[in-house]
Amino acid sequence: MEGVTMNDDVVRDARGCEELRLIRAFLRLRDPGRRQRVLELAEQLAEEAGSAATGPAVPAHHPSSRLETSPGQAE
Repeated sequence: MEGVTMNDDVVRDARGCEELRLIRAFLRLRDPGRRQRVLELAEQLAEEAGSAATGPAVPAHHPSSRLETSPGQAE
């Protein structure tokens, strides 16, 4: 089963690299409106992926599902 462990490690490392790239790109965004757009897109994609598999990725009662855009933030 040595190959399975290696494959799991490779997948984990690749995912970690993707996460770091996403965080770094997000932190370079200075405009609050653009940050909000990125957050909304990421949440939408995650929800679509979750609902395709088992249901919503974030439960409706989760605090992040109630985030609102402040006036002037949306582009």
